[in-house]
Amino acid sequence: MKTPNLAEKQAIEQEQSEIFQQLEDWLEAPMLVLAFVWLALFTIELIWGLSPVLEVVSTTIWIIFIADFLVKFALAPRKISYIKSHWITALSLLLPALRTLRIVRVVRAFKTARAVRSLQLLRVMTGTNRGMRALAASVIPI
Repeated sequence: MKTPNLAEKQAIEQEQSEIFQQLEDWLEAPMLVLAFVWLALFTIELIWGLSPVLEVVSTTIWIIFIADFLVKFALAPRKISYIKSHWITALSLLLPALRTLRIVRVVRAFKTARAVRSLQLLRVMTGTNRGMRALAASVIPI
């Protein structure tokens, strides 16, 4: 297998750039529409909260944005340059994931609360057992 020379590398990079540009041109309008829909959903979420159906729609749009970013990144001829010029997009795609991590903390808090409740129940039961023993000792002399 021979290594491609400089002219072949430039031709491949040129073709990759053309495909990348065609994809960006083709996806620009649909992604813009999705961005406005997501912005409306985000506003509704902040004001009234989202129904489960709208929550699914919002998450689906977020997943589409992630897929769009990953496909463009994969096709970008210069990946580091692409990340440098689209770092705000990458960050904005990560922020909802951080919101998901908040859910993990809430679940942990519920587990902790359940454990604390169990300990409180244990304390009540042991206190009741001591009280019953004390009552039994006072009623029935040994």
